[in-house]
Amino acid sequence: MATQRLSGSDISRFWNGFSPQIQEVLSGAEERETWIYTREELPELFNSIDSALPDVVTVPPSPEQTEILQDLISLLASVPFRECIAALAYLEKDSLEKNLNENQVGIGTGCFIVANRMCLARHGDVGSAKIVRDRVRYMVKIGFQLSAFAKSAEEVLNYA
Repeated sequence: MATQRLSGSDISRFWNGFSPQIQEVLSGAEERETWIYTREELPELFNSIDSALPDVVTVPPSPEQTEILQDLISLLASVPFRECIAALAYLEKDSLEKNLNENQVGIGTGCFIVANRMCLARHGDVGSAKIVRDRVRYMVKIGFQLSAFAKSAEEVLNYA
């Protein structure tokens, strides 16, 4: 179980560490999401799952872990983009602060693994799994694009 709860101020602090350009891109992505719920709308939903979360996830996830992560995936798909990503990062960091064995990953990674498997097998809440999987993929894609852009800009500066 996570050692602390993720608050709205934690989420804001997490995103404030990103550049304004990334925040603008993510704001645009989040504005297109019409299916989401906020903490204010359903506080019990946001508070219900953290007590059931495991500390770490084995690879492959056990049936019990898979079931818990499937519930978490449904919850994460129903919250705004940035809250979902912040929650995954928070859960991953919290898990990695523990002593992981060779066949264990953090909860954030476990969620991605289970979401991807749900999409491939077309099993469970595939719509929610696709949302979470695609959000993580989008963040990875943005990271690679910005990294390549920054490297290109650095090379241009070296030639100037």
